[in-house]
Amino acid sequence: MNSLTRFGRTFGAFQLTSYRTLARATIPTARRCLATKANDDSTNKKEQQVDEWKPLRDPPTVLGLRDPPVADRSSWLQRKTQKIKNFTDYEKAFAAHAAERRHLVEEATKSYFADVHEMRKTQGKMYYASNKLTSAEKAGYMPDYEGFNVSKDTVHTTDLLLGKVSLMTFVYAKFGEAHVNSFINPFLQKFGNTEGVQVVELNVQENFLKQLLLRAFVPSIRRNLPDARKPNYVFLMKDISRSRKMLDMTNQYIGYVFLVDENCKIRWTAHGNASAEEVANMLAMTEYLNNKRIKAEKETQ
Repeated sequence: MNSLTRFGRTFGAFQLTSYRTLARATIPTARRCLATKANDDSTNKKEQQVDEWKPLRDPPTVLGLRDPPVADRSSWLQRKTQKIKNFTDYEKAFAAHAAERRHLVEEATKSYFADVHEMRKTQGKMYYASNKLTSAEKAGYMPDYEGFNVSKDTVHTTDLLLGKVSLMTFVYAKFGEAHVNSFINPFLQKFGNTEGVQVVELNVQENFLKQLLLRAFVPSIRRNLPDARKPNYVFLMKDISRSRKMLDMTNQYIGYVFLVDENCKIRWTAHGNASAEEVANMLAMTEYLNNKRIKAEKETQ
């Protein structure tokens, strides 16, 4: 019994020592596993955030109007009279009512902060611009917008665009100015002194109260604007939400640019901060369109 007792005690001590040794070896390993798991989780979160910043969709292919734009120079009374006449035409009145109803439903179901959330999610880049021009046969026309320039003279954008290759920009908020400037600055560096190539800038304000503020800041904008950009800088004080949709300008915090040929056709579009590839494509496409314009003019002479 004494020998058995001594054996049991020895075996128990050995077993307890083994458990303690195993525990000491296991705890650091567990800690390392937890640390590795935490690092993996943080890496996955970072990868998910990067994925959220990626563009959401492909660039649009065809934008704008199907028919060439016409500058509406009629007076306010003439426009109202024409609108009343359209109400007597059942087909036109029904189509206009259906379009207005769809627009109101879309505006009512859209969150007030939807543009802000989209801006944060995409970092101002919903897609990367295409590296190809839209063919002239498929391209749509840029709508005509009536505004006023820095000298407060009435301007129609169609009159500015016809006969020239233009980089046309739209800014709705302060956030979008840096976006369009990332395209305008390299554009002017290369084509600033090129005849037949120009930049047309639209400063759009759809809110009535903000329109009053913008009008008050027109003298300040005129003083700070470079001389090369003053002739084609246009203020647009009206709601263009309906035409914005056909141009795929869905977020008012983002700046948009369009490459428009001499026939007012939209051949290329981009938005947000310009990437190096987008700038290179824009400059190459502009040079191609300008050479094609010059060749067409020589053939018609």
